[in-house]
Amino acid sequence: MLTCHDTSFLLSQSRERPLTLPERMKLRIHLAMCRGCSNFGRQLPRLGDAAKAYAADDPQKHV
Repeated sequence: MLTCHDTSFLLSQSRERPLTLPERMKLRIHLAMCRGCSNFGRQLPRLGDAAKAYAADDPQKHV
């Protein structure tokens, strides 16, 4: 069984590389039982977009 920490790591990894079949199966089981991780998984694409937008923004604005 995956912990929430392991699940958040795998969700992040899934945006960078294809997960193995065992990883995908463990992830599905955990997400079916954990509302917090399911919410994180749904929000992850928006978090990535926000980070990219922040990185592309003028760095002098954030000093």
